[in-house]
Amino acid sequence: MTNDYINLDKTSILQMLDFSYDGIWITDGNGKVLYVNSANLSLLGVNEDLLINKTTSQLLNEKIISDSVILDVIREKRQISKTCYNYNTNLTVLATATPIFNNDGSIKYIFNNVRDITLLSKLQNTLLDKENLIRLQDQMIEDTKDKLGTNNIIANSKTFFSTIQLAKRIASFDGSTVIILGESGTGKELISSLIVENSQRKDKPYLQVNCGAIPENLIESELFGYEKGSFTGADSQGRKGLFESANGGTVFLDEIGDLPLHLQGKLLRVLQQKSVTRIGRTTPIDVDVRIIAATNCDLEKMVAEKLFREDLYYRLNVVTIKLPPLRERKDDIIPLLYHFLKIINKKYNVNKTLAPETIEVLKNYKWPGNIRELENLVENLVITSQEDIITKDNLPAKLIDNTLPKFNIDIMPLKQAVELFENELIERAVMEFGSIRQAAIALDVNSSTISRKMQKLNTEK
Repeated sequence: MTNDYINLDKTSILQMLDFSYDGIWITDGNGKVLYVNSANLSLLGVNEDLLINKTTSQLLNEKIISDSVILDVIREKRQISKTCYNYNTNLTVLATATPIFNNDGSIKYIFNNVRDITLLSKLQNTLLDKENLIRLQDQMIEDTKDKLGTNNIIANSKTFFSTIQLAKRIASFDGSTVIILGESGTGKELISSLIVENSQRKDKPYLQVNCGAIPENLIESELFGYEKGSFTGADSQGRKGLFESANGGTVFLDEIGDLPLHLQGKLLRVLQQKSVTRIGRTTPIDVDVRIIAATNCDLEKMVAEKLFREDLYYRLNVVTIKLPPLRERKDDIIPLLYHFLKIINKKYNVNKTLAPETIEVLKNYKWPGNIRELENLVENLVITSQEDIITKDNLPAKLIDNTLPKFNIDIMPLKQAVELFENELIERAVMEFGSIRQAAIALDVNSSTISRKMQKLNTEK
């Protein structure tokens, strides 16, 4: 049997080492760098001439690496593994150094293998912190509930907290009509319920109706009731309307702007005369109800366009509560995310959490559908994500801004502008992918090109 197959020249061996996916460097017995492969240059984000013939101690002093497993091997004369941090590339690596001994037991060379574990490290930290994160989420929810004095509303922003306090304050003024204005999904129904809970009518009937959800030919009978035989298909005994059924309590008229114009006069009479007249009846019936109305329409504009009665508008507009959209109360987004996540986790008997980068994206989203959109999205993420930690990759594409950087710059030489754009694109790619190698693949260039440009950029900064 021959050993010819191991008779490789030095150049061939070094060429093969350069093909390694892992970073490799070789030092002498004193820690002086003799060789580094391309992968290791990418992991460190430096050129070869900054490493060759330098000692490990020098690299530590120059803050190229945060720690050295090689010094440990020199001291303990055994194979050692250690996690280190590369300053230029912001990468976490696992370094394993193995001593190669002379016949007299002294160290001749140290072979150091380096692997990028940045993503693994982040995931591990996230998993370790998961229980603390859940406790933090629960505490944040409870803190907001304690501050508001209610279990049904989550609010952490000053803007919405003031709105809650106003609603609780006017709740005790039993005779006042309230109109709640706000975009769809901002929580108008919740505010109406809060008013009722804090009013003298809290133990009385509380009935709700969406004026835009009932067909126009049915809404009059739903609101005001009818006498027997008053129209084809009518109940033989007649029927109470919403206002009669809620006598002594509160009626919430959601989307009041969709109430047909011919019924607005009848609603005005309920407000002014405290009575209703059923369809098919000539005499009114006394009722004692508090009316809370809500709309996402511009009622003043509708009044100007003769689409809403002016007298009804002013009669409704005794007290106005304006709900800010979610994009104007960003401090509420995270508590709301945690709140709905806890509810939906319980609903589906799972225990999922949101990764920090996911929360950051959701916090900066505009939320055109407001709280309703947020709740629906959280449920979607819980159902569709395969892992317990919901990452940015699980988010719909519309939530992630993939536009390239926009520059506010003066006129400058084209070469300078191209270089500025290139630098920002490289920084963004490295930040997004977490390593120079992956950024280079995405940008379709060699990793050494990224390393060189990053080094130049860091020097300039």
